[in-house]
Amino acid sequence: MLKDMQAEGNTAIIVAAGNGSRLGSDIPKQFMQLNGREILSYSVMTFLDHPQVSDVVIVTSETFLDHVKSKYPDCQVVLGGATRQDSVYNGLMACPRDTKFVLVHDAARPLVPVRVIDDCLRKLESFDGVAPAINPIDSMVRILGEDFQNLDRADLRIIQTPQCFPIDILRRAHASGKVDTDEIGLVKRAIPDVNLGFILGASETMKITRSNDIESLEILLRSKQV
Repeated sequence: MLKDMQAEGNTAIIVAAGNGSRLGSDIPKQFMQLNGREILSYSVMTFLDHPQVSDVVIVTSETFLDHVKSKYPDCQVVLGGATRQDSVYNGLMACPRDTKFVLVHDAARPLVPVRVIDDCLRKLESFDGVAPAINPIDSMVRILGEDFQNLDRADLRIIQTPQCFPIDILRRAHASGKVDTDEIGLVKRAIPDVNLGFILGASETMKITRSNDIESLEILLRSKQV
């Protein structure tokens, strides 16, 4: 597949090593069907087809390693780790040597608009890390024992993926020994003075965690005739 010269040095890491236990299925959610296609295939094809992404690394479990290698021959496929952070690290180690920027994405978020990838890469021109974020639509509180505290939604964001960084920044964060639930949190914890930013995410980039999430995305896909 021919790529635009701008793609050189941009590698997408798709994390697909989860076991899908929260979905209550024997098959991890990334390998379930969404509108007649494997869920993982949506994000894989989005990044493979993007003119500014040169390489795609898929991190998966030992059980599905051969399946992923066979189904996605245009991607580098590596074994995941015990945790999500370990899996991302394995993906980082598998990136081509000329990688300058990495885009870390959850396979459980199949519908990532091209616009989100464009905006993330553009913002990396002036930031050390970027993540998509959307405003919460529900009221939110912090539970304090038997009490609670109302939180101002205007100050809160729901963080999505892909989360994008110069590869040296993310490798430095992983080498710090710090632990966090996502990359932008890890980088902030490991390198407090780092310059991080956000772009507007997309409601369709929801993370599949329950069976009715798949149903919601199927309705969205049918409405868009994707």
